Amino acid sequence: MYRLRSGAWFLYRHCRDGIWLNGNRIRAYSLILFIMEIAFALVVAAGQRGLIVPYHHATTMDFSSFYAAGYLGLHGHPDLAYNVAAHTLTEQRIYGSPDVNHTFFFYPPVMLLLCVPLAIFPYLGAFYLWSVAQAALYIGTIRAIVGRGATLIPYVAFPSAVLAFAIGQDALLTAALFAAGTLLIDRRPLTAGALLGCLCYKPHFGLLIPIALIAGRHWRAFLSASGTVVALAAVSTLAFGGGIWPAYIHLFLTTAPETFAKGIVPYAGLVSPFAAILTLGGGTVAASMVQGACSVLSAVLVAIIWRRCQAPAPRALALIAGTMLAVPVILIYDLLPAAVCFAWMARDVRQTGWLTWEKCLIVVSFAIALSSRSLAIATHIPTGPVVAMGLLASAWRRAKLRGYA
Repeated sequence: MYRLRSGAWFLYRHCRDGIWLNGNRIRAYSLILFIMEIAFALVVAAGQRGLIVPYHHATTMDFSSFYAAGYLGLHGHPDLAYNVAAHTLTEQRIYGSPDVNHTFFFYPPVMLLLCVPLAIFPYLGAFYLWSVAQAALYIGTIRAIVGRGATLIPYVAFPSAVLAFAIGQDALLTAALFAAGTLLIDRRPLTAGALLGCLCYKPHFGLLIPIALIAGRHWRAFLSASGTVVALAAVSTLAFGGGIWPAYIHLFLTTAPETFAKGIVPYAGLVSPFAAILTLGGGTVAASMVQGACSVLSAVLVAIIWRRCQAPAPRALALIAGTMLAVPVILIYDLLPAAVCFAWMARDVRQTGWLTWEKCLIVVSFAIALSSRSLAIATHIPTGPVVAMGLLASAWRRAKLRGYA
């Protein structure tokens, strides 16, 4: 019994303090993980090309949704990006197959400002341009936060980063905008506000930005963010016509809620409290109530921390983690902004040291980003919201450490 208790205490201390996870091990484990992820991605790509076993049905990447919308806009029919039938036919035309799965396009017309120029290029060229450009922005902003002496391997190896690059999702861009916006908020508020305003291309990720900027009395950044949103909306209207917004709003209010509420996009692929309750077998009413409570809690904590704390790391952690917890529709690749939180924690550690459980939280976050979907499918146990909850708790603790929360 004594040995059992000693072993349990040893394990508890190692998880709490993370004394086993030093810089060399972080680099080594991250590099091993990254190599495994690349190898897996290559196997999947080869399988989808029929190079391993005969493959009879083409499989779309998420990027096909962006490319199809851009293709319609480039050829004078931007409003058809919000027509499910027309968008589906365009994806099928791109892949040369009538059997491909449709990837929905629920983005506002602002997103078409990015999609249409991409459609000028051939599909694969556009895909690599999109993914590589995003990756460069992501890596560059992470480097700006952690400094030149720090390793970038863990941030590149974070599973959501590899997934977003491989399928052509926009999570790398979202993470880069959060990183740059929170980094520049004190030194260059107008630039920071403009960058945060650009998140209107994915509007639900801008949910808590006005709360943070108003609570923190960052008025120039708030005006810059607001002006950027208005300017991008105006430019998209001029570029694609006044009818583009009614088409988007109709799709957003009709097809989009049904797609997520009815599980057309599997709940296991989402990492929000809303999806967690549905995965556990709860109804949409219970899921909505839990999600609403999490959204309110996130907004309150963000407001308090941004109001009282001047340290950039707790504020960045609160805004990013709070957004991830407050948003009901957040998929596995959308966990990538958590890597920006890790960068801010690594930067703040130089002043405060690691707090208890933080290293454990990072390891758990990697594991969840790697296995959350598969675990939810196999066991109906949702783990996705743990990442945002843990990071928001870390933001609060780091703010309290400075006596501001």
